[in-house]
Amino acid sequence: MALRAAVTDVAMSDGPPPPGLSLFAVGQGPITKRLVDIEAQTVRSVWSTNPTLSFDPENPAFELEDRSYARKVDLQRITTERALRFSPLLPSFTPQIRVGTAMLRLIISDERLALLEGPDTARGEPVAWAATSGTFLARALELWHVTWAESRPVLADSEEPPLNARQLSVARAMCLGRTDAAIARALDVSPRTVARDVAAVMALTGADSRAGAVLAMLGRGRQSRT
Repeated sequence: MALRAAVTDVAMSDGPPPPGLSLFAVGQGPITKRLVDIEAQTVRSVWSTNPTLSFDPENPAFELEDRSYARKVDLQRITTERALRFSPLLPSFTPQIRVGTAMLRLIISDERLALLEGPDTARGEPVAWAATSGTFLARALELWHVTWAESRPVLADSEEPPLNARQLSVARAMCLGRTDAAIARALDVSPRTVARDVAAVMALTGADSRAGAVLAMLGRGRQSRT
């Protein structure tokens, strides 16, 4: 947590930030908007850690990942066992994910830019800082390599993700309140196929109802209370 503490010290200071560190954005909307720009500029790699990674059916970050994959960008992500318990769909949405001691939200683009979480504002808005050189970038890279070395893949080499692409689309639509008929029309499949996919999602989440499956996918099911 030393790096997070160092960013907090800068955020709470009345003086200017050290060389190579600057405020990136304040608020989830502005942060996401700037991340879209960063994704377009990334050439080689995006490495990230997030101790509280969760499934959000309306989060555009999943679409950004798809774009990066299409451009052959090396995407690596580390989260925690607790996050996986809260979000059983993560291994399907991000099968390359690893499990380890992710201590803070961190994104590293092309090993030249590190986005670091800082303390929230008084109104509870998230704050991100950007390190492009100097001590903070070096410490972010060091933290990534140490965390990576101590992490493990969530899926074995020959193991397939629990849900396929269509089932993930169904899961997303379930979370957004879509009916089976509406999902079938959107995906151009039969209602019976959707019903099978809903059953697969319920089996994965351990839910005995559609509502229970949705709660589990959003991190508010029984598994989140254990």
